[in-house]
Parts: sequence; structure tokens; C-alpha cells
Amino acid sequence: MGSIADYIADLKVRFNAAEGWDARMKLILALSEGLPAMDPARKCEETRFHGCQSQVWLDLGWNRIDEVVEVQADSDARVMRGLLAIAVGLYHRRRPQEIAAHPPDLLIEAGLVEAMAPNRANGVYRLLRHVHAYGSARATHDTAAGPPLRPDKAISA
Repeated sequence: MGSIADYIADLKVRFNAAEGWDARMKLILALSEGLPAMDPARKCEETRFHGCQSQVWLDLGWNRIDEVVEVQADSDARVMRGLLAIAVGLYHRRRPQEIAAHPPDLLIEAGLVEAMAPNRANGVYRLLRHVHAYGSARATHDTAAGPPLRPDKAISA
């Protein structure tokens, strides 16, 4: 797995190569195919992320052994699954310090926001900010001790 900076650079190339809104949407839909399905038992109110047009589930966790943040996400909408695939690609199995150093604002440079309707862009951006905040909190938390940081029940944007 490359760095977050490498991932963003790759997204920028791919989105810039996709000429027009239709081509960018096709790219997002293609990305949806690569998002692993979330365990149906984890699709519950505890992991529901409110503030998106479609239903979204977000499960953030801390892997104490590898000392990385783990991100699982899913949606009932294919376009949103593609956007969640980007979020997972950005932050899943990353060290908290790397997450803290790469806020979601960097995706604007990749041309991703231009490919979305404003309401969808706002929801995805809030979700990315939430994951980034979780990773940043982990970066300042003693990762070797204490209870794992978990998102609040019924995550809200």
C-alpha cells in the first residue's frame, strides 16, 4: 500500500483524465465495485452516518497490533459506494500520524468535488472530516494504553 499522498496523486491523474461529468461518474461507479461489502451485522444504528442523501454506514476502529486505523464503510447507493471506496482508500489501515497530516481538503485538488452534486459533496466531505478527526485524535492519544476511541453511536455529521 502506498502513502496517502500517492493515493491522492493517483486520484488526481484518474479524475483529470476523465473528461466531463459523465466520465467522472463512470469512474466513481467503477470504484464502487472495489469497496468490500460490510458485514450486515455492522449495518446498524451504531454505525449509521447521518447527513448523507443515501444510507451510509461507517465503522472506525483501532488495530492495536498494527497500530493503524481501520475504516469500513458501505451504502445502499452505488454512487455513494464509489465515494466511500475513495474514503476507505485514503484512510483504511493508515497510521494516525499520516491521517492527521492529510486532511480531506486535499481531495478538492484531485477534482473529486467537481464530479458530485453539491448535497452529495457536502455529505462525503463531512464523512471524510469525521474519519480524519478520528485519525487525528488517535495521533494524539496514547495508542498503547487506554480504551480504543470509537465513534459515537448514531454518528452525525
